[in-house]
Amino acid sequence: MMRRTGILACLAASSLALRLPVRLVAPRKFKTAPLLAEAAPAAEAEKTNVAASTVNLVKSIVGAGVLALPAGVAAFSDTKPALWSATVLITALGAASAYSFGVLGRVCGAYDADTYKDAWAKSVGEKSAWVVTLCCTLTPFLACLAYSIIMGDAAASLIAAANPGPKVCSALNACGGARRGSIVALTLGALWPLCSLKSLAALAPTSALGTAGVVYTAGFMAKRALDGTYKAGSTFVRTLPKALGPKFGSTLVKPGLGLGVFVAMCGTAYMAHFNAPDFFVDAGKDQKTYAKVVRRGFALSVLLNVAIMVAGFATFGASSQGLVLNNYAVKDSLAGVARLLFGVSTVFTFPLAYAAVKVGVRSVLPSLPEKGVVALPLGLITAIALLLDDVGIVVSLTGALMGSAVIYALPAVMLLKGDKVQKAGWEKKLAPYGMMGLAGLSAVLGTIATLA
Repeated sequence: MMRRTGILACLAASSLALRLPVRLVAPRKFKTAPLLAEAAPAAEAEKTNVAASTVNLVKSIVGAGVLALPAGVAAFSDTKPALWSATVLITALGAASAYSFGVLGRVCGAYDADTYKDAWAKSVGEKSAWVVTLCCTLTPFLACLAYSIIMGDAAASLIAAANPGPKVCSALNACGGARRGSIVALTLGALWPLCSLKSLAALAPTSALGTAGVVYTAGFMAKRALDGTYKAGSTFVRTLPKALGPKFGSTLVKPGLGLGVFVAMCGTAYMAHFNAPDFFVDAGKDQKTYAKVVRRGFALSVLLNVAIMVAGFATFGASSQGLVLNNYAVKDSLAGVARLLFGVSTVFTFPLAYAAVKVGVRSVLPSLPEKGVVALPLGLITAIALLLDDVGIVVSLTGALMGSAVIYALPAVMLLKGDKVQKAGWEKKLAPYGMMGLAGLSAVLGTIATLA
């Protein structure tokens, strides 16, 4: 897990409230005084560490996939009352994801494991660890594909807002349009050199841009949902293509498997489980501290996911796009800032996710030269991004296939097979089989509904 130094300033102000009362640290005549005196900074450090880890967990969970949630609601309904059931469902799945995240910490503690793969190998078996390796490669691959599509969409919208001259437009049309031209230009000019770096340590601070983008976007979308800017007949709506303007009906649940698309997207919205061992280590391998981080991190993530989902769907309804920022008018300056923040942060987040793809390629093709390790998957990602323009499909498939495995199925098997893991009575069979059932349902319904 990457360290975020930007949070230290805000934590410094709050640390004053974490000191123990003077009466607990005053010198005493008996031997426990030094121990009590040392307890104050120790307690303060622990609380600061919990706060820092909570912020980091939220950053790991809430990413670009949250912008597809309004389209997930639109997949099964076109009326605003559906937001009530969608909120209940995404909250329940958030709780289930938090539980499985907690399970991973318990497995790591029982077997002294430091990675997801190590936890699986020690609790289930080394022979089947290739399953985790496959997931560790495909998940970041699909994430990078989503990033590439988002960069192309964001750049195309910003170019349109800038209203370039006819020469620039002609050049972009020759490259297949602003979106495709931007993807090719960003891949060659930015992603290739960044993904070729031997060390990505310098990119760690840029991850704060992603958090800033999510928080800003949630606020901007809430404002637009409440201020009536996108009501029928408004100035911005008149500039939108008909397919992007607000559209509402009276169908609470559409016929078909649209609900499966939403469930699959919810899987992507909470997928940070590969990082669970890192958070467990950061918690000092203490289960109580780890549990605090998990509860608070997932609670805040649920709030952000619900806020963006509700604001986006309440504004555009059934026309919500896979990347909801595409719905907003090109001339909407607040939307332009959101696109810029997400676009720039995605450029720097891409190589962080791509590093895991390179590890997987090296394990399969150990004799491939380094340039080939970078070029082969990057070329494939770029080619698919040029052909596929709906990031919602990628997010849904990622949740259906990878989310169901990483969040539910694999932790369930570890809980079932891990003899050293302490379990309550209902966790011996009910919990793991329930998680595997949820994984199967999400994978089958999500995949069929997305590809239908």
